Order: sequence, then C-alpha cells, then structure tokens
Amino acid sequence: MRYSRAGAILDEIRLDMRERNARRKERRALILLGQASAAAGTPDPDLVKLYTEVRECGHKLDGLRSAVASSLVADRDDYAASARWMRPVVVVRGLCTRAVLRHHMMLRRRALAQPEAAIGALVADRPTAFTRHHGEVKAVADARAGLRAVLEERTRRLAPFGGSALPSWFPHLGRESTVLGRALWLQLKPAVLPRGSALVGLTVGWWLANTYTDSHLRSVMHSLGIGSGGKRVVTGDTYKAMMFWLPIVAAALFAYLADRTSFLIQRHYSRPTPPA
Repeated sequence: MRYSRAGAILDEIRLDMRERNARRKERRALILLGQASAAAGTPDPDLVKLYTEVRECGHKLDGLRSAVASSLVADRDDYAASARWMRPVVVVRGLCTRAVLRHHMMLRRRALAQPEAAIGALVADRPTAFTRHHGEVKAVADARAGLRAVLEERTRRLAPFGGSALPSWFPHLGRESTVLGRALWLQLKPAVLPRGSALVGLTVGWWLANTYTDSHLRSVMHSLGIGSGGKRVVTGDTYKAMMFWLPIVAAALFAYLADRTSFLIQRHYSRPTPPA
C-alpha cells in the first residue's frame, strides 16, 4: 500500500501540472476568441459593457505605443542636437522613459485580458449565436475537452485515496513553508544584500587598506611590486583612527544623502493629498 500511495502522489503531482497547463490553454483560447469577437463588434446586449472596456484599454495601449515611438524620435533629435558629453544622458533618459512606458503597456495588456476572456467565455457558451468565429470557438472547445480529460483522469486515479493521495497536512506544510521562507529571507537579506551605506563603508575601508600603511617595510616592498597594501606611510595611531572612523563617517554620510534624496524624490513626484 505504501508503494501504491507513493505512485499515486507522483501521479497527482504530474496531473496537477497537466491541469495548470490545460487551464492556461483554455484561458489563452478564450482570450483569442474574445479578441476576435471584439474586433468584429458582434451586437449583443450582454457584451456591450465588455466591448467598451476592451476599446478603452485598446485606445490606452495605442496611446502608449505612440508615446514609445515619439520618445524614440525625440531622442534622435536631441542626440543629434546635443554635445558629445550630453549624449549619454539623452540615451539613458530615452531608455528609462521607454522602460516606464513598456511597463504600463504590460499592465494594460494584463487588464485587457480580463474582459477579453470574459467575452470569449460568453461567446463559447453560445456558439450558435456567433457564427463568425468557428475556428476560435473550436479552439476553446478543444482546450476545454483537454481540461476535462485531465480532471477525469485525476478523479479516476485518485478515487481510491479520497481524491488526493497527499497527506492532509501537506497543504498546511506548503503554506507554512512559504511563511517560513519569507521570514528567513527577511533575516538573511541584510547579510546577503548589504545596504548601500554598508557597501560604501566597505569600499572606503578597502581603499584605505590599499592606500595607507603604518609600516615602512610594507610601503617599500609594495613600491617594488612585492606584496600588497598601501604605499603612503602614516603613524600607527593615525592609521587605526582612519580605519575606524572614515568608513563609519562615509557610511553615515551616504545614508544621510540617500535619505534626503529619497525624501526630495517623494516630495517632488508624489501627488498632493486632496482636502477632506
């Protein structure tokens, strides 16, 4: 019985993957059917609101595409009219602008997929009322048939185990593992990804160690290309004070500047709160 349950667990995992894939295919087929129906503009009172939503999202996407093209044209004009030392700024500005625009396009496409899939579902449920989209309707029917086949196979194979061969505590284990992993990452993140101020402190410490030394012998050897370390000799007390205080001061100054920069950016770009 142990081996049959182990095999059923593997089958369940495999069927779960097939089910997710089948649902993705069904959603994609519904979106394509919704796109075809929205493009044809089939008159139907149940679809008017969804058609309007699709058109509005489509107009916004067209505006974003035009903005991307306009940004590229403006960059070319500014690049030709700018001095050489300013041209990298023009290039970076254009890349950042178009990255933001493409990000908004991605969000709009995600939003557009919702009404398109809803239109596709309505059309697929009433294929006789929409005679223009035989190919798209057939694709939805095939995707749904594939999904039903996977669900039926899952029911048949897992029926001896009450519908699932996985232990009852397994779903709770998955949820708790996610929470535990998030908590561990929050604790490890400062060590794995140090803050900018810490990196600045480390950089200053490395620069001091490779620039200054309190040993005349090490300075001479490094000048001859032997060993590693600083060439400039300072007293032992000065060297210790520099190694202790300068990284701290540099890290604190960087943290202050980063905080002020963040505050100024937030104040400049945040929208004012409307009066109550």
